[in-house]
Parts: sequence; structure tokens; C-alpha cells
Amino acid sequence: MRAVFALTFITLILAGCSSPAQRMSTCLAQGVSRDACYLAEQNRQAAVTAAAEKQALENASSQ
Repeated sequence: MRAVFALTFITLILAGCSSPAQRMSTCLAQGVSRDACYLAEQNRQAAVTAAAEKQALENASSQ
């Protein structure tokens, strides 16, 4: 049941996602420096990875 919830959650997140290039373009279009946009994208990727790892550990410990 938990795996179904996780899969549904991931699907909902990915349904509205944009590519890193699109996010960089949007960031740059707002007048933010390229370095700051790059750092924000790296932080976003790190947060997504950390959330996925946390969920995987929770799933493994509940079995």
C-alpha cells in the first residue's frame, strides 16, 4: 500500500515538472544571475535526491 502511495506521489510531482533548462531560463529571465540560478538548481536536485533516499529508507525499514 505504501509503495502505491509513493508511486502516486511521484507521478503527481512529475506531471507538473519542467526541465532544468526551462527552470534556468525562467530564473535568468527574472534577472537573477546565472551563478545564483545554477546554485538554486543544484539545491533543488539535492532536495529531490534526499527526499527519494529518505522515502526508500522508510520503505525498506517498514518491510
